[in-house]
Amino acid sequence: MRITKKVFNDLAIFMLLLGVAVGVVFPFFVALFNVPASIAFQPLFFIACIGAGMLLAAMNIGLARKTVGTRIKHLSHKMKHVEEILAAMGCETGCTTCTPETCHIPVDSEDELGESAESFNRLITTLSEVLGARSNLQQFSEMLTSHLELDALAQNTLESLIANAKASGGAILIENSGEFTTQAVLALKNEKALETNALVLHVMQTQERYLVAFPQDVIMDGLIADYRPQALIIEPVIYKQVLLGVIILASIAPFSSKTLDMLTTCAPILSMAFYNAITHQQMQRLAALDSLTGIYNRRFGYNRIQEEFSRSIRSAASLSLIMLDIDHFKVVNDTYGHIVGDKIIVSITKTILGAIREGDLLIRYGGEEFLCVLPGANQHDANLIAERIRIMIGDSVLKHNDQEIKVTVSLGTATYPNKDISDIQQFINLADDAMYNAKKMGRNRVVSV
Repeated sequence: MRITKKVFNDLAIFMLLLGVAVGVVFPFFVALFNVPASIAFQPLFFIACIGAGMLLAAMNIGLARKTVGTRIKHLSHKMKHVEEILAAMGCETGCTTCTPETCHIPVDSEDELGESAESFNRLITTLSEVLGARSNLQQFSEMLTSHLELDALAQNTLESLIANAKASGGAILIENSGEFTTQAVLALKNEKALETNALVLHVMQTQERYLVAFPQDVIMDGLIADYRPQALIIEPVIYKQVLLGVIILASIAPFSSKTLDMLTTCAPILSMAFYNAITHQQMQRLAALDSLTGIYNRRFGYNRIQEEFSRSIRSAASLSLIMLDIDHFKVVNDTYGHIVGDKIIVSITKTILGAIREGDLLIRYGGEEFLCVLPGANQHDANLIAERIRIMIGDSVLKHNDQEIKVTVSLGTATYPNKDISDIQQFINLADDAMYNAKKMGRNRVVSV
């Protein structure tokens, strides 16, 4: 039954009424113990008993406010603090200020108040975990959206997942032209074996998460590490039902359910980020490559030459260029048509790639012009490679219907630091001039400057 809108006011009223009732009843009670009626039923004794009852009620009210009221007020204060935290969840710091250390209240009784305090503390612990997970997810999302380069995205994603999952190591494999290659790896050895591991292939086929609680030695044959993993997660990265790659996490302790929930929660953001990075990489690759030959185009190739030129200047190393042009190519196009002309360009591209060294660059500089970039090659090396290219192209034959088509090329070489070269365009012009000198001298030859 409520009298006022405040519990302690109701308690005070009931206590005072009880004090008055006790004061009224007390004279009759003492009369039972042979206290003379002349004393027990005197008005002054009634008034004294009622006053004593009300004084005792007042003392009880004070004690209740001190013991119970203080605790309830403290609980109320903490609840208001939590309310402010929840209201500030949109702020950057709102998710990190409510922790068990800052929001828990002491449990110093085993009654209903103690149970209330324990329930409140459990609520705070759960809330702290939820807010912490939200903050981690937000930071993870910001990290994913801040990287468009696939290598950087994979490395940062792997490091973040290992930290959040408390894993010991891991790897990320990404699909590339129908094959899966290791894009990032940490604390796992023999990364090439990951690409053919039976469990990894199984996840690629099923596109479902695979969790090994306590893998046996035979299972870990393809995942050689400096430690013995006791748990393994292979998580597929799927975007719109298309498998983009897999994430491998290894741990020396079993993974918690929170880790699995975290992976499930992050899956949509993760797949979107990797899809964007893969698309960006493909667009970058398309922008860098010549559509007919698949080698670097002039625009991207120019940047690569600049990089190699700067590296040669810093390290005082040699750098050579070979400019080559197909002899009488206009005649070939006019005679056989542009389709055959394109086939000749593709054939010559393959021949040049087979003649240059690993690490050398081939650029389609113009319609029938090619530029080879030879890091570390001196003039003698450049002339040998150019002569090899000339001979291999001259010996090759392209069959068209019943005809055999043969072409030759003219080549010019230039080498840094043999010449006083101040910029990359001057360097290219020297090789180009040498190539035109080869044409003037009769074609199908190598000229160096």
